[in-house]
Amino acid sequence: MTDFDPLLHRVERLKPDNVLDIGCGCGSFTIELAPHCKRITAIDISEPLLERCRKEHDRPNIAYRCMDGRQLDFPANHFDLVLARASLHHVRDWQGVVDEMLRVAAGGILIEEPLDDPRSDAKRNTMQAQRLFLELHSEVGYPHYAYVTPDDLTSYLKKKGVRIECEITRFDEPVKFDYFFEPWEFFADKSARKEYWLQRLGDYRRELGDGQLCENDILFVAASK
Repeated sequence: MTDFDPLLHRVERLKPDNVLDIGCGCGSFTIELAPHCKRITAIDISEPLLERCRKEHDRPNIAYRCMDGRQLDFPANHFDLVLARASLHHVRDWQGVVDEMLRVAAGGILIEEPLDDPRSDAKRNTMQAQRLFLELHSEVGYPHYAYVTPDDLTSYLKKKGVRIECEITRFDEPVKFDYFFEPWEFFADKSARKEYWLQRLGDYRRELGDGQLCENDILFVAASK
């Protein structure tokens, strides 16, 4: 498993003062950002996830707030940097999130999204595993839509008149089954059918057999005003 993350790498270089992290989820990435930023406001639409953030990833320079990324309660140009990592595919109308990111960013925005590419058995296995996650997520109220394509995202940003950089990082290294499905039990706990979902995961493990899973490819886009 590689530790390279283009968005984190960019933040490490920029060392921004005032950052907005949209769709922070359980906070595992926000905590990685913390050493490189003076202040972080991390938002998510799920209050239970934010409570987990406050318990597990509390830092003096991070403030967690419950908020919809399509309706940000901040004035224009309020943040030095606004970022969204693996968040846009959780919103059907992701364009509204991008509009708000551009509105509240004084300088620029960073977006990172996973990509599908069925170029190998491991990649196709990973896509199947993600469909299993989608079933569970849908049942417990965590929407998940098709990944944003590079063409759709860059075309939309170009219409906004911003300067953009775009890169795709491809990963083919195998990852362990337990690592890939580490969040599974957290979401299964939200279901009234936890045992059913644990059984589904066990069935999939047996079905996969010696097959491999790997990380998603990554689409990284930086836009500056």
